[in-house]
Amino acid sequence: METTFVKNIIAPILKARDLFLVELKISKNNVIEVFIDALTGVNIQTCIDVSREIEAALNRDEEDFELTVSSAGIGYPFKVEEQYQKNIGKYVDIKLKDNTLLSGLLLRFDPEHLVIEYEEKQNIEGSKKKQWVKTERTLVRNEIKEIKEGIKF
Repeated sequence: METTFVKNIIAPILKARDLFLVELKISKNNVIEVFIDALTGVNIQTCIDVSREIEAALNRDEEDFELTVSSAGIGYPFKVEEQYQKNIGKYVDIKLKDNTLLSGLLLRFDPEHLVIEYEEKQNIEGSKKKQWVKTERTLVRNEIKEIKEGIKF
């Protein structure tokens, strides 16, 4: 099955539900994996409903296929701008291309940069011990290997 063909079927279904496509994978054996999300999140019932609508729009008489619709939730790397938008004000885990790991609050982003707030130990004048200090850091997006929603305990 052609990716463009499947995307054209999926697009209006997702738009009608205020969802967005994060990723579409189609294997040579017509195993179709659709990863969706929404600014408000996605539950299992939404995945089931979207799967049924997509399946109804595809014709099994023309081609056999296997379809999976999943939420691109926690632990799934950001692929589209809407995922960044959804996670503003939330904790994210970032892996830089030099393998540095960062975790912090996503404050803002644009196509080239993102800004996070995180805590780091710093020497404070007049104090013998390092103390935790909130720090803002701007990262260049092309230096980021992977970013995903984080969990803070």
